Amino acid sequence: MLGWGAKSAWSGSRPTVTRRQKMKTKIGLLVSLAVIQLITAASLQAQELKLGELKLMYTEDEIPIRYDGSLSTIRKDGEMHFFHSFGCRLTTSETRRSRHSWHKGTPDDPLKCHVASKTEDEFWDYNGYYGDLAEEGIWILGMYQCPGGDILAITHAELNAGSGGRIERKEQRFALGLGYSTDGGATWTYCGEIVRPADDRQNVGGGAYILRGEYIYVYFNDAIPATTRGRGTKVHCVARAKLDTVIRAAAQHKVTTWHKYADGKWETPGLSGKPGDDIIPRIVGGEDLHADAAYCVPLGKYLLAVQTHAAGKLLLFASTDGVNWSHETTIDEIRNNNGAIQPYSAFVDFDGPSDDCHTVDEDFFIYFPRKGPDHEYDLIFRRKITIE
Repeated sequence: MLGWGAKSAWSGSRPTVTRRQKMKTKIGLLVSLAVIQLITAASLQAQELKLGELKLMYTEDEIPIRYDGSLSTIRKDGEMHFFHSFGCRLTTSETRRSRHSWHKGTPDDPLKCHVASKTEDEFWDYNGYYGDLAEEGIWILGMYQCPGGDILAITHAELNAGSGGRIERKEQRFALGLGYSTDGGATWTYCGEIVRPADDRQNVGGGAYILRGEYIYVYFNDAIPATTRGRGTKVHCVARAKLDTVIRAAAQHKVTTWHKYADGKWETPGLSGKPGDDIIPRIVGGEDLHADAAYCVPLGKYLLAVQTHAAGKLLLFASTDGVNWSHETTIDEIRNNNGAIQPYSAFVDFDGPSDDCHTVDEDFFIYFPRKGPDHEYDLIFRRKITIE
């Protein structure tokens, strides 16, 4: 060890660095950083989303479900399972079955094997909600598999108090909520509502969700209330809550407060009766958030599939932050449309990074129906998406 008075080999005179040399070094560093940024930008720009061939999966005679909501997906033991809710507020009958069903299958035959079906009463514990209504039903439109293996569901409720013992369709109300399952999705407990449109006669849609940072975001149809007795103006909105608090509350069959994105801030409670900001650009009109979403890892973007009702287009939007969306491409367009619609899309990645398909990689599928006027018939189509 050197003493305080000793000289080391490094204690001699040092070469003088001129101002010009310092400037050259600084310029060199700036140029290097600029080159790295250009290479990174070029790499990101090189990642392009490409649409594969449109494929008809099931005809009306072949389809094993009555398509009434987005397919939810959970990969179990290496096999992709598909969940579907139908007619949940309808009384069970031979002609219109109210049921929740699980199927499993392959990319070319996703609903090949029927696993299980249950009626509304067999499937749900309503946990004390809606017992005083003349008609109620809860659909599951999206599932998130929690870290411990339990499943959190994004739910869509259709509610009718009735009048004088009669169901008044014009007074039907809508809400997004949460469900929770501890047995792999065989049975569920309702946790409560998280969002209602400001005019809750507006069909809230729902099902699409993303994870961003410590939050979970849900997408839905909202409405700016009319100044008269008429219906409000439809807008497309997002609400969020911290994922860990959502899961903890749901495990106790409760909900926390969610907040809509409104006036550029996350401060408007989801059940406040106030609308959120309209975040989806109008491309053709008729845009609707009976939808699905996923994060695409190679693109570094969130993707959201949005139907357009009778306009006949299924649009794909992209965003880096879950709030500011732009039109990425058109997934499908019905030529000479006779009133068919294409809601209830589903992102499905059979070998992707998440078992519930909320994250997808460089190749995945989007499944969606074409529903005839007044839901008279159902066809299921699929389009493969690749990132190259």
